[in-house]
Amino acid sequence: MDKSVQKMSTPAWAPVRANSVANQIVEQVREALFAGKFQTGDLIGSEKDLARQFDVSRITVRDALRTLETMGIVEIRVGAGGGARIAEGNLDHFSDALAIQFKLAGVTEHEILDVQVAIESTAAEFAALNRSKEHIEELQELLDEAEAVLDDPAEFTKSGQRFHLAIVEASGNRALVAQFKALRHVIWPQGAKRAKREIAAHTFKVHQKLFAMIEEGDSDSARKLMVAHLSSIRAVAFPEDSKKAANGPICC
Repeated sequence: MDKSVQKMSTPAWAPVRANSVANQIVEQVREALFAGKFQTGDLIGSEKDLARQFDVSRITVRDALRTLETMGIVEIRVGAGGGARIAEGNLDHFSDALAIQFKLAGVTEHEILDVQVAIESTAAEFAALNRSKEHIEELQELLDEAEAVLDDPAEFTKSGQRFHLAIVEASGNRALVAQFKALRHVIWPQGAKRAKREIAAHTFKVHQKLFAMIEEGDSDSARKLMVAHLSSIRAVAFPEDSKKAANGPICC
């Protein structure tokens, strides 16, 4: 027997005959993935093979595979050796999909900012614990970049955004990075207010302090400062939520 056919027979699929048959196939494949029965690159099968195993038409299998492909679970290859295989993980795909669902579900900016505080404060804490030499060098380069554009509001804002992302990446936690990237479409909107020189200078000092705490491994202080920093940003974005920002107006 062909080895690929042997692999396709595990796990054994249950015949499906009720309504939404394609959805039932999707559920079985997803459950098998979470149960650890599949690894990246594993062959699930061709339309013909899967139609036989599930006891359904090839059209039904095709619909299921399209859904699985959209979900990022499988990739479809054509030609010799083709068929549906478990896809490579792509956290950017997850970030984009989550951002879209935030928008479609009407998740508010207030909700997003709540999550931002949770993610970035945790990331700052982890960055102080897990930062590498390369992370420290990148953060220092971003500070040097920001200092050079203090009088350019648009460029300073972009530099500040890169600094925040670099801190999350320095945490070493890919789940935090993926979630943070999903938030950016809301917390970094196009046409947002840019930092004037006074605000930019204040922001730069806060970023310098964050960098020093991360470099020194002071995780508790890094977390607390990030919370205060983001609370200040929120006070500027939503002045009705707070009459006074903890550290003055900060842009990014």
